[in-house]
Formats: sequence, C-alpha cells, structure tokens
Amino acid sequence: MKTFSDFKKKIKNNNNNNKKKNNKNNNNNNNSNNIYTPSISIIDNIDTLVSSSQNLKPNFKKNLIENNQEFITSNILEIDWNTIIDIEIIDFGNSVVCLLVTLSSDNLHFNQILIKSTPTIAQECYASVLQNILKLPILDLRLLEKNNEFLEMSSNLLDFSKDDQLLNDFIKSEFEKTFFLIMEFRQNGKKFNDLNHKEYFSGYKGQEKFKQLGKIIAFDIFCNNFCKTNIAGDDSSIYFSNIICYETPNKNGWYFSLINSNISCLNNSLFTIGYRYHLNSLKLLLFSIFQNPSTESFQIRMMREHLLKKLNIKLPKSSAVYIQKGIAKGIKSIVNYINYPLLENTKDKVKNIVSCDNYNIWKKGIDSIHCPFLLDVLNEIEIEISNRREKVYFVKI
Repeated sequence: MKTFSDFKKKIKNNNNNNKKKNNKNNNNNNNSNNIYTPSISIIDNIDTLVSSSQNLKPNFKKNLIENNQEFITSNILEIDWNTIIDIEIIDFGNSVVCLLVTLSSDNLHFNQILIKSTPTIAQECYASVLQNILKLPILDLRLLEKNNEFLEMSSNLLDFSKDDQLLNDFIKSEFEKTFFLIMEFRQNGKKFNDLNHKEYFSGYKGQEKFKQLGKIIAFDIFCNNFCKTNIAGDDSSIYFSNIICYETPNKNGWYFSLINSNISCLNNSLFTIGYRYHLNSLKLLLFSIFQNPSTESFQIRMMREHLLKKLNIKLPKSSAVYIQKGIAKGIKSIVNYINYPLLENTKDKVKNIVSCDNYNIWKKGIDSIHCPFLLDVLNEIEIEISNRREKVYFVKI
C-alpha cells in the first residue's frame, strides 16, 4: 500500500522566464505541492470531441480540426502560463465551478487543465489522498499556493480575459481565495444528470457501471455524504453530483471520474439527534446490504425515488442489486486499506503541506474532518453472513 510520501512531492516551479509585473510577495514560495503522481492523457482523434458544456467551445474545436491539430494533453506540471489561448467557465453543478484553461506553445500541441478553488479545499486534498489509496477514479491534481507560479498564472489569466468583463470578474473573485487545485481535464465526459440513462446503463457494461457507482457510494458513506438528513428536501443534486461519466473506461477500467472529493462536516456529539440519525441510517443500510444482498435496501430505494421525482431519472429496480454489490465491495476495500491510525497520520501530514496558512484556514479545514464510519459504525455492528453467501457476494461481483 502506498504511503503519504508517495503522494506528497515537491514540484519546482518552471518559471525561469517569467515576465512578472508584481514580484513584491515572492517569499521563497517557489514550490507547489503535488498530491500524487500525475499522468498525461492524449486524445488521438480530435473528431471524438463532443460539443457540450465540458468540451471545447464549438468555434475553437472547429479551428483545431481545420488546422489538423491532433494532440491535446492534460499535463498539470509543466505549465507555461504565457501561452493561454482559451478560458472557459465550467459549471459541474452542486456549486462546483472550475476554469478550463487551454494553452499552446506551438499552435500544434495543446494543454488543457482545470483550476478550482473551494472553501473546503483542505478537506478535498485529504479525501483525495484516501481515494488514491483505495484506487478510486480521481483526476490528477496538485495544490497551488499564492507563490511565484500563482503570480504568473493570475497575471496571464486576467490579462487574457480583460475583454470579457463577466469572465474577468469571476477570475478576480476566485483569486481572492488562498489555495487552488490544478486538475487534469478528461474529454468526452458528461454529468450524471445529462446522460441517456437507459442507454448508458444497458447490457453487461451497464451492470459494471452500477457496481462502480456502488463503490463511489461506499466512499461517500465514509465521507458522511450518504444517508443525509436532507434526503427528502428540495436539493436535486445530492446524488452523483461529484462524478463525470464516460462512454469508454480509462486504463483502470473506470467509467467515471471524481471531480469533487469533499468530506461533509458532521457534528460528532453522540447526543446530537442528527448525528445519531446519520449513524443509524448507515447501520440500517449495511445490515440490509450484507444480510439481504439481493433485496433492495430502503436507502437505495429512496435514492431511486429521489432521482425520479426531482430529476426525472428512472433507474431500473434491478440496478439496486448491482449498486449494493458495489457498495459491499467498496466497504470491504475501506476496511482492508483504511484504519484509524492511517487517518490520523494523514490528517497530520496534509495539515503541514502548505507553507503559509493565513488565519489558519487550512488547519481549521483539516481539524473539522470527522469520519465516524470505522469507529462509530463498524465497531457497533455485527454483520452476520454465512461463508457461502460471503463467497458468492464478495467473489462473484
């Protein structure tokens, strides 16, 4: 199992040729932190790009095709911010808004990356480390503080967007924040709500996709994001708003990417009604899944009904069994690879990866993390399951 040192690496800023107008805040912060080793994704066929809110603007795509420009990468390390040729605001829903930036140094090779900053960025970095340990489908990312590279990035983004007041104002508002994530961008993705669900989840591949959704739900359970008390409220995006869906799997077989890895804040008082309700809901879900894996649990049925009522998304009843198999497999992975000492050790190390933490924003974010699943749920529950059923359920899924 990889340790935190495998994920935390210092990346030297590649800005020897920077032409900066503002150098007054250069306090030797010439490093940005990489949460885990990135890779480069290459699209071989520009014609496979889909015109949607997640892809290149139609005119920009047309220009690429006409000029026979084939290669678009997503390299989050060696970024020349002086070569920006396009900026777009991408709304992934559920308050997740990113900047999609396209750069090109030679009019032939293009680099596309996402820039994201949220009030819960510390929790996201912590969750990303755990997701990497569990081999969940996270995008490559690295943390960027307000250092030399930030000055170069902000100067070029603001200069490029000066003729677009709306875009320029949005960028200015984002740069009032302290920490940023530079993220990989994968083409051809769709939000869960935008899918043709009947077609996307059809056949054997559909069964595999439902199981993968179950694994993602298992991590949401761990992060206090499932069985919420507001399940019956008006929030139409409480399910799967943190994923992007693809028609073809990545090299690890995943049909999804996680773009928002937050851990919901949970009051850890045993005497709080909301806390006890949350934990009891999780226990009921686990009892139902492990004792009756072929029967749809109450929580999964509520999820399907919510999707139908709020978003007119109809998942077949048969999907419940495959989703629950995925949840069971995801829970098993969490139990095998995550333990309380690892969680505490990771919190301590993530807390120290930033070089400057004004007003203790980063520290407070890490200190707010409380994941009761391992201690307050699994330690209080006995899963009574026969060896025969366990073999069938865990091996043949």
